[in-house]
Amino acid sequence: MSMSPEKLEKLGKRVQRCYGCFIAFHFKDMWLGDEATYYCNECKTEEMFSFEQFAQLLDPAKLKDAGDHHH
Repeated sequence: MSMSPEKLEKLGKRVQRCYGCFIAFHFKDMWLGDEATYYCNECKTEEMFSFEQFAQLLDPAKLKDAGDHHH
Protein backbone atom coordinates (compact mmCIF):
# COMPACT_ATOMS: atom_id res chain seq x y z
CA MET A 1 0.00 0.00 0.00
CA SER A 2 1.47 3.37 -0.96
CA MET A 3 0.69 6.82 0.32
CA SER A 4 -1.30 9.11 -1.97
CA PRO A 5 0.64 11.99 -3.51
CA GLU A 6 -1.55 14.48 -1.61
CA LYS A 7 -0.83 12.91 1.78
CA LEU A 8 2.85 12.56 0.95
CA GLU A 9 3.05 16.24 -0.01
CA LYS A 10 1.25 17.23 3.22
CA LEU A 11 3.60 15.10 5.35
CA GLY A 12 6.63 16.54 3.55
CA LYS A 13 5.55 20.08 4.46
CA ARG A 14 5.56 19.33 8.20
CA VAL A 15 8.33 21.13 10.04
CA GLN A 16 11.03 19.47 12.15
CA ARG A 17 14.13 20.91 13.77
CA CYS A 18 17.47 19.48 12.73
CA TYR A 19 19.14 17.59 15.59
CA GLY A 20 22.51 18.94 14.46
CA CYS A 21 21.97 22.68 14.10
CA PHE A 22 18.41 23.10 15.52
CA ILE A 23 17.22 25.02 12.45
CA ALA A 24 13.67 24.14 11.35
CA PHE A 25 13.18 22.49 7.93
CA HIS A 26 10.37 20.78 6.05
CA PHE A 27 10.53 16.97 6.32
CA LYS A 28 10.93 16.77 2.53
CA ASP A 29 14.29 18.54 2.88
CA MET A 30 15.62 16.38 5.73
CA TRP A 31 17.51 13.13 6.28
CA LEU A 32 16.43 10.42 8.72
CA GLY A 33 19.01 9.19 11.23
CA ASP A 34 19.01 6.65 14.05
CA GLU A 35 16.15 6.57 16.54
CA ALA A 36 13.88 8.82 14.44
CA THR A 37 16.23 11.80 14.44
CA TYR A 38 16.12 14.19 11.51
CA TYR A 39 19.01 16.19 10.09
CA CYS A 40 19.38 18.88 7.44
CA ASN A 41 21.51 18.44 4.34
CA GLU A 42 24.46 20.17 6.05
CA CYS A 43 24.39 17.94 9.17
CA LYS A 44 23.58 14.55 7.60
CA THR A 45 25.99 11.62 7.42
CA GLU A 46 26.42 8.85 4.86
CA GLU A 47 24.37 6.40 6.98
CA MET A 48 21.19 8.53 6.83
CA PHE A 49 18.54 8.42 4.15
CA SER A 50 16.40 11.16 2.65
CA PHE A 51 12.75 11.86 3.29
CA GLU A 52 12.01 10.67 -0.26
CA GLN A 53 13.53 7.25 0.51
CA PHE A 54 11.74 7.18 3.88
CA ALA A 55 8.39 8.00 2.24
CA GLN A 56 8.79 5.10 -0.21
CA LEU A 57 9.29 2.67 2.68
CA LEU A 58 6.51 4.12 4.85
CA ASP A 59 3.44 1.92 5.32
CA PRO A 60 0.49 4.32 5.73
CA ALA A 61 -1.67 1.49 7.08
CA LYS A 62 0.49 1.51 10.22
CA LEU A 63 0.16 5.26 10.82
CA LYS A 64 -2.24 6.33 13.52
CA ASP A 65 -4.52 9.09 12.29
CA ALA A 66 -4.33 11.91 14.82
CA GLY A 67 -7.43 13.62 13.44
CA ASP A 68 -8.69 16.35 15.76
CA HIS A 69 -7.10 14.79 18.84
CA HIS A 70 -3.52 15.91 18.26
CA HIS A 71 -1.84 18.47 20.54
